[in-house]
Order: sequence, then C-alpha cells, then structure tokens
Amino acid sequence: MPSYGQEKWMEVFKSALLELEHSLMTGRIADARGEIEKRVAALRDIPGIHDGERQAIEDALSSLRVLEREEAKYQADGQRKQEAAHKKLRSIAPKIEGSDAIE
Repeated sequence: MPSYGQEKWMEVFKSALLELEHSLMTGRIADARGEIEKRVAALRDIPGIHDGERQAIEDALSSLRVLEREEAKYQADGQRKQEAAHKKLRSIAPKIEGSDAIE
C-alpha cells in the first residue's frame, strides 16, 4: 500500500465508503471531506512529490460525490414514500374515525 495509506484521511474515507447505515452516511461523508481538506492543506507545506497521494485524493473526492448523489436519491425516495403514506392515511382517516369498530 502506498505510504499515504496510513493517513487519517484515508481511514475516514474508507469509513464513509463502507458505511451501510443511511442515518450515518452524511456525517461520514462530511468527516471524510474535512480530513481530505486538512491533508491537502498539509501537502502544500510538505516539500517533495506527492503525485500518487494527490491522485488518490482526487479519486476519493470523486467517490464521495457519487456517495452524496446516491444518498440524496435515497433520501428523496424516502421522502416520497413518506408523503405517499401520509396521503393514504389522510384518505382513510374519515373511514376510521366514522367506524364503531375501533373504540
């Protein structure tokens, strides 16, 4: 593994990639972006060639954008399903309220 494989940004980025809980995804992505920004700033002050790590960072940012798009789709789909469920409940509410079966 390249020498940057042990950097904090890589660890946090991998956590975002491997996160399965949608409730945690947005936070993991934000954490990864934050660590990448810190590393990019640090690389500006470190002499030497870091082309491999810079390319890995670009690839990671591209992957994070894909995760963000997928998470946005997931959230939008969840919102649509929630709105549809509320609509159904509103449509049957008069029947339920008028029923003597539920008391």
